[in-house]
Amino acid sequence: MTSSKSGPPKSGPPGSSSGGISGTIAGDLEPCGTCGRSVAPRALFCHACGAAQPPRPLDPFTRLGLERRFDIDLEQLSKQHAGFTRAMDPERFAARGPRQQANAKAQADALHEAYEVLRDPIRRAHALLDLIGGTPAIGDEDGDEEIADLAARLARADDVLELDRIGLDLNQRVEACIKYLAPAFRKAQTAAAPDIPPVSDGAARILARLERLEALAAEVRSRRAARTPPRP
Repeated sequence: MTSSKSGPPKSGPPGSSSGGISGTIAGDLEPCGTCGRSVAPRALFCHACGAAQPPRPLDPFTRLGLERRFDIDLEQLSKQHAGFTRAMDPERFAARGPRQQANAKAQADALHEAYEVLRDPIRRAHALLDLIGGTPAIGDEDGDEEIADLAARLARADDVLELDRIGLDLNQRVEACIKYLAPAFRKAQTAAAPDIPPVSDGAARILARLERLEALAAEVRSRRAARTPPRP
């Protein structure tokens, strides 16, 4: 799995010459609010003076130093999030004053939000679809006979065993959608020229189906929980 080589400082306090987040991304450099030196868009803190920078608007993949693709390495995602979050622990900037601590906290919050987006397949797919200029599919749920059948079964279900069977069927289809999204996005991202209809429509349709399946699965979980007696 390809990912950015950037990462949290391995040693040294914020502002040490050896610490920092290496690598840059496309975008305009901005001056550090403390020393005025140029700071890259994705920089968590200034390489020159170590001052924590306020987070800039970035997509979740870029913020966590990951390649823009659907089938990301979830273990790498967790490592990137944990490492960057440690680097921006507000306590590390306590000696630099409230402003620096506020910037560090804002960076940590932005990192956490990016992590929450990428760890959720549906939110990750929406983020990637937006990045490649795709449009969410708006379809007729009744046109998908399989989903319509599952919804009808769920409406008729009146016991736990049937709910469990429906839940299993839904989970299998959810996993299939997640599996098919990866090649669909790869096809859209490697398209040589714009197509009519756009190549991204394939990924958008799979995503729409995934959302409908997940909505039914959530209903199953809710009804299943309501029928489960509380533990003493």
